[in-house]
Amino acid sequence: MTFNVENHASGNIAFSYVFQGQNISLTLPDRQDPALAGLPRQSAVFKGRHVEMEQALALLQPPAPKNSACTVAVTGLAGTGKTELLLQVAHQALKNEGWFPGGVLFADLHGYDNKRKVSVKRALGTLLRALGIPQQHIPPGIDDRANVYRSALSALSAAGKRVLVVLDDIPPTEKLRYLLPGDMSTATLVSSRHSLTELEALTLILRELPIAEGADLLEEALRTALPEDSRVAAETDAAHRIVALCGGLPLALRILASALTDTPKRPLSHLCRELEENHSRLPLLSREKRTVTAAFELSYRRLSKEQARLFRLISMHPGPDFSTESAAKAYGGEIEETGRLLEDLNRRNLVEPREPYGRWQQHSLVRLYSWDLLISSDDSWGEGIARLLAYYYEMASLACGRLRRPIEPDSAEKSRFPDRSMALEWLESERSSLIAAALWAHSAGDDLMCVALAVPLAYFLREMHYLEDARRVLTAAIQSSRKRKDYHREAGLLSSLGVVLRDMRKLDKSARKHRKSIKICQKLGDRQALAGALNNLGLSLHEQRKFKQALAAHTEAARLFKRAGDRNGAAQALSNAGETLIVLDRMEESLRTLRKAAKIFQNQGDLHSHSQVLGILAKVTRIVGMPEQAIELHKQSLEMPDGLLTPHERAIELSNFGGTLVAAGQLDTALTAQQEALDVFRSLGDRRSEAMTLGNMARVRQQQELWNKAMSLHTHAMELFLESKDDHGLAFELSGLAVTLLRQGHNAEALENLMLAAELYQQTGDAQSAAVALSHADQVRKQNGVAIPATTAWA
Repeated sequence: MTFNVENHASGNIAFSYVFQGQNISLTLPDRQDPALAGLPRQSAVFKGRHVEMEQALALLQPPAPKNSACTVAVTGLAGTGKTELLLQVAHQALKNEGWFPGGVLFADLHGYDNKRKVSVKRALGTLLRALGIPQQHIPPGIDDRANVYRSALSALSAAGKRVLVVLDDIPPTEKLRYLLPGDMSTATLVSSRHSLTELEALTLILRELPIAEGADLLEEALRTALPEDSRVAAETDAAHRIVALCGGLPLALRILASALTDTPKRPLSHLCRELEENHSRLPLLSREKRTVTAAFELSYRRLSKEQARLFRLISMHPGPDFSTESAAKAYGGEIEETGRLLEDLNRRNLVEPREPYGRWQQHSLVRLYSWDLLISSDDSWGEGIARLLAYYYEMASLACGRLRRPIEPDSAEKSRFPDRSMALEWLESERSSLIAAALWAHSAGDDLMCVALAVPLAYFLREMHYLEDARRVLTAAIQSSRKRKDYHREAGLLSSLGVVLRDMRKLDKSARKHRKSIKICQKLGDRQALAGALNNLGLSLHEQRKFKQALAAHTEAARLFKRAGDRNGAAQALSNAGETLIVLDRMEESLRTLRKAAKIFQNQGDLHSHSQVLGILAKVTRIVGMPEQAIELHKQSLEMPDGLLTPHERAIELSNFGGTLVAAGQLDTALTAQQEALDVFRSLGDRRSEAMTLGNMARVRQQQELWNKAMSLHTHAMELFLESKDDHGLAFELSGLAVTLLRQGHNAEALENLMLAAELYQQTGDAQSAAVALSHADQVRKQNGVAIPATTAWA
């Protein structure tokens, strides 16, 4: 086909082309027929998507790109506002002078609605009529129609009448190419629920609106209808919760705004509760013919049988996202097959890819929709859940086994997780799903699975300091073990919960859990389990500063472990006893006990425990006045093979190493070690250990006579000790801050701190430290003539 263009003085464009051997000459109008090509009105309510709008306008702005098509493809889940973005961009582009003097062509293909769907051939006919081509000159075939369409657009462009083509709701079809202009000047805006990556186009994928922008959309929609409406401003938290419950989906928010407009006195909190309390929120997201479910259903109908089945089954995943491997378990297929199906769903925006590669997520409302489909289908989803939970249990057990035995794992662990870092990576990526799976199993009455998952999971959660998560999982597992009358498992879980509560500084509760565990073990006559519970109780008693009771518990635990033939358990109890002997000022006895424990660990090949006991030995060696020897012991502990110590364990050792370096006068090196430890504690959210490290760093700054830095560090440490509810640690920092205040001449404040420290020491049962603080306070009062503040006097 050939064509010629002639620009007439009237503004019309003479256009000729050859069709089936005939030369056809036409005159194209200066502007398209608004009745056929007119752009629908954009909404007055438009929030969010401003980045995407700026990107689209930047591409449409003349001059057109020379080396690529001027095309913008907008894709996304149903209800994300693709059409609205297209209309906003198009209207703005048409307002900009000189951008599109040839006007606009608009076609809505209703690509996912079987009743309203417009074929590409029919759409071409409509577009040609809008361009001014008489019906009798419109070819019957799609190829010829496309040629005339492209030729006409090129003619307009060549005549300085650049046109903007807007194609809404395009179905996934290779025939889309017929609707695209052939020249590089004519611009095209396209929207589809399906990925359009095959186009040479700027691709904008619309996701859910952020909470704040979703609330702005809700507010603007309400105020457009009811200018005096102030509910969003008055109930900001409820508005944000509504946006979250709608998954930031603009369609859902607009439907709710319409419902709220009908009931102007209805509080947002009332709507929020209704959304939260309904088993499925989808029925509430409906207004006349506009429903979220209907929008999703149009996409679902176009899925193949296999795609639809996977779409339904992935809604079973308990966590916020899932891996291809776990989806394959739920689906009952091979990983490669499942991966291909997930890619198909992704291209239809029914799942979203997540980081790292190989993880996926469903929009919250899509998940509700697919779950509703699942429970009303004939899918054997009970078997899918069983496969999924069994997979989580197997993998969690292997990964945690790798953490426990980082050097010499068994063959199964080694084949799945070649090193400790890979085990941690898997556990971290599946953490939310594992927690949700354990809690779901408990609520569903699958007590065996709940307990089975909790054992390895709680170990990982505590090691990585996810303490509240560990508490929730263990609490549910204890209840499940009681229902099963599995007293052995209940005792072990109670003791594990006691350890977690100790780390959370809930010391009284911790001790109670350990004593419950001990009582069960005594009834069962399980000597080894009893020894473990006693050993853990000793750790809690140590934190309660009941050192003699702690030592007795550790000593008895060591004796029971030995009788049970558990040499490692005995060595662990001896190591804990040795640490308690330090605070009882029985250094020689502590050294003997720790050396004995270290020898056992070494003989047993337990490098992990051997590394930890070396660190404690270093601490005692420093206290008895041998810092150089202590430094060597610390180095031996820290130089163990990579992955032997958890990040938290290594941070503790680094912090202790810093204390030894201070004793040896290596202040700068000490600060480096303490800073490394501090970074780890902060990343793990261990506020108490962070406070202790800050306090140690403050004392280094004191030795360097950097008083302002010391004061800042002490103050920060005190805040964290308050947050951690550690009164003894707070007292220690008050005493340290008093030293800094005295050196700066703030004697009254220093005295006040010392009196507060003495009071806290006394409350925590540390009479010796209280007496020292009072003595220092008395010296300050006498030397500086400062009166003891009545409000802080200790009695």
